[in-house]
Amino acid sequence: MANSDGPIVGIDLGTTNSVVAAVVNGQPQVLAEEGEKVLPSVVAVDGSGKLMTGVVARNQLAAFPERTVASIKRRMGTMDTVKLGDQSFTPPEISAMILRRLRDRASRALQQPVSRAVITVPAFFDDNQRQATREAGELAGLTVERIINEPTAATLVYHAGSRDRKQILVFDFGGGTFDVSIVRMESDVVEVLSSKGDTQLGGDDLDDALMNHVADRFQEEHDVDLRENASTRFRLLQACEQAKRQLSVDVVVPIAEEFIAEKEGRPLHLDLTITRWEFDELIEPFVDRTISCVDQALRDAALTIHQIDDLVLVGGSTRTPLVEQCLRAEFLREPSRAVDPDLAVALGAAVQAAMIDGQSMGSVLVDVTGHTLGIQACEGMSFMGPNLVFSPIIHRNSPLPARYEEVYTTLYDDQEAAEIHVLQGEHPEIHRNRSIGKFRLDLETGAGDRSKIVVRFDLTIDGTLLVTATQPATGLSKELTIDNALSQFQADERDRAEARLGAMFDASDELLEDADLPGRGSWSEGDEEEPRLPDSSPPNESADFESRFPEAVKLLARAKEVKSSVEGDDAEDLESLSEELTEAMKAGNQSAVADLCEELDDILFYVR
Repeated sequence: MANSDGPIVGIDLGTTNSVVAAVVNGQPQVLAEEGEKVLPSVVAVDGSGKLMTGVVARNQLAAFPERTVASIKRRMGTMDTVKLGDQSFTPPEISAMILRRLRDRASRALQQPVSRAVITVPAFFDDNQRQATREAGELAGLTVERIINEPTAATLVYHAGSRDRKQILVFDFGGGTFDVSIVRMESDVVEVLSSKGDTQLGGDDLDDALMNHVADRFQEEHDVDLRENASTRFRLLQACEQAKRQLSVDVVVPIAEEFIAEKEGRPLHLDLTITRWEFDELIEPFVDRTISCVDQALRDAALTIHQIDDLVLVGGSTRTPLVEQCLRAEFLREPSRAVDPDLAVALGAAVQAAMIDGQSMGSVLVDVTGHTLGIQACEGMSFMGPNLVFSPIIHRNSPLPARYEEVYTTLYDDQEAAEIHVLQGEHPEIHRNRSIGKFRLDLETGAGDRSKIVVRFDLTIDGTLLVTATQPATGLSKELTIDNALSQFQADERDRAEARLGAMFDASDELLEDADLPGRGSWSEGDEEEPRLPDSSPPNESADFESRFPEAVKLLARAKEVKSSVEGDDAEDLESLSEELTEAMKAGNQSAVADLCEELDDILFYVR
């Protein structure tokens, strides 16, 4: 029976795009908006400080990069701040803005408030990154019921209802991260055997490689580096990303951008072609890194490629031909894309959400921990002092929930206290692992059993770690709960973030792209039963305005590039029209944007 506290949705919070889904009538469905199933993971503010997310924010990157943030997922788990206009925000705050947008989309589509979610993260996210994601969800007004691994989520929508034993390899190559998981499915039990990944490897790296190649070729020809100017760099990156997508279909693709730079008052245009074999050569080192992770995951699961029954592709970067080519060569089988790689993770998260909500979905999920957890211990003495090492207690790929304990001894008989330093990582050297907590256990001194200390780790399925240290001879005990390893995010910082984000959400009403239109949420195509939504919104006008926006951004960028070479009345007209168009875009005046685009395009045609 479903929980009465409102629906739980599944959210794939991605580096490039994010998706929200829910189970309706027993089937997982993506909650689309204006026919768009994915939301670009981009956040921006306009000149007045109004918040924008999604397509509108992404389209502003070229014209106003200082007011726009993308790929924030790669910074999760750090307290590095990013500039958004005249304010600085932490990664959890930026991610909260994206999650808030998805929450509002889901609320409109389901026609009821949504405040609970299952959020997915890369399997190789460490504890800090997972807790930063949870923090982002809470800042967005969501109760995060569970954080689950992206490859694990994807398996929940494959082979549904099958009771046959299958061993599946999930190859998840997204915009900013890479993961591979080996999963065993049998009798409605989904058990993760191993996971391996790289949180700094994704489609963004393929885009950068192509961009740098194109920029180098342009620089050789014109002695101008297109990467030095933020606006120009983004235009180039956007063109290269589009070319990358096209190379999945065509073997030769043109890359052309007019007025991309100027030299000595003369405008310069980018016009070259890229072949698929050129692109393959550029990205081969990145693809090789994914295959290395695959090999390690197989070793960890004690399986060979011949024991894998299905090879599941997840993430937009799996559409790259070289990726499929390498996987075919490795596994001697055709990879599976039965579910859209961009949507599989969110759909699986929705299945997990429904299970938590009490709905019968026919699967039981057994996940694993992505990193080894342990403590600092002394392995012996040297002339320099104690030889401190990392002593594992819960090993990587242990099934969740997990409980393990180890016995240690004090360094000397009269030791009055022991420091329990909790670490996460895979290396015996202390400094090469991540510190996630410390506490002190006071001891009763003496010899014999009083020298023994038992350290127990209890790791829940949602990643909460309880560390208990006990002196068995006396019963003295101390424990530490690590449910927010992002310790830098203190209570006063959180209160400040909640107040500031709350003010931004209120000021933006439902975010600029939502335009306070209650009827814009919808089910994706193919739903058996589509909810009837209010008919009061004018979606065509909004869609027409949004379709004009990319053109306006390109025109403004072209005007900025050529203005130094234009004189007299044309220069004045160029400047005034650019200002008027910018103001019309900020105000959302669709008809004025269309008219001003035509006028600015005419002037640019004559001054070329």
